[in-house]
Amino acid sequence: MERQHRSGDPFRYPLCRKKDAWKDCHDIIKEYDEELCSRWKEEINNLLILAGLFSAVVTAFTVESYKWLQEDSSDVSLAVLIHISSQLSA
Repeated sequence: MERQHRSGDPFRYPLCRKKDAWKDCHDIIKEYDEELCSRWKEEINNLLILAGLFSAVVTAFTVESYKWLQEDSSDVSLAVLIHISSQLSA
């Protein structure tokens, strides 16, 4: 079993003194942030493509289904009944 570390004992894992620690930290974080942002950009681009395709499909469906629209027959019947009622009451 290993003995506990005491003050003044040499480090088991000594620090590397070759560079500035803040620069190392900055480089690691910058690399992580750049990778994360590039993944976000790719995801947003994919979502924009999907939204564009969805919009195109909905637009095509709307244009084609607009041709099928007809006047509601109950509105025509109501107008005829109102006209007949006004003639009978006069």
